[in-house]
Amino acid sequence: MSRLRRVLDRIGTVGVGLVIFLGSVLVWWNMCGQGPYRDRCRWNGGCDSFLCLRHGLRGTDQVESAGRCTRKCGADSECGEGYRCVELGSGARDDLPPFGKPKRACMPVLPATP
Repeated sequence: MSRLRRVLDRIGTVGVGLVIFLGSVLVWWNMCGQGPYRDRCRWNGGCDSFLCLRHGLRGTDQVESAGRCTRKCGADSECGEGYRCVELGSGARDDLPPFGKPKRACMPVLPATP
């Protein structure tokens, strides 16, 4: 019986240690791992809105660009300077996660190419 008790004690210790470790990883990720609106990103989980858009506006065309954290919007005034609220095209919609995609989002206005 004492051998079984030692095994169960070790399993419990490892389990508690794992829960503490995973909890600290989640806290770190929430504090340091996610970028705010307009921050650079590579994937949707890198933004606190979970929306990383790898497209920008060049004139009226939506072209590929560096990833930026975005958010859904209803008007240009919600986006701030240098961004416009646009209806997302198919390429831009593909950047976003499969569920909860907004129809309109803030998109950076890129400089015109010469």
